[in-house]
Amino acid sequence: MILIITLAALLFGGLFYVAALQSALPPRRWALLGCLFGPAAFPLFMAKRRWSLICARGMAYALLRA
Repeated sequence: MILIITLAALLFGGLFYVAALQSALPPRRWALLGCLFGPAAFPLFMAKRRWSLICARGMAYALLRA
């Protein structure tokens, strides 16, 4: 049981590390959060990713154009 939890923590840490690198977020911080909280940190990651995109592009930029 402990082996499965450890492997899952490493897996989620690696996945969050790669996703943070692709999103220009600090990868070590997100890897640590992924190891500690697993998939429960995903909504927080997506919110931070969206917020950094809005800050970089500005509020007037539309992500979806009709």
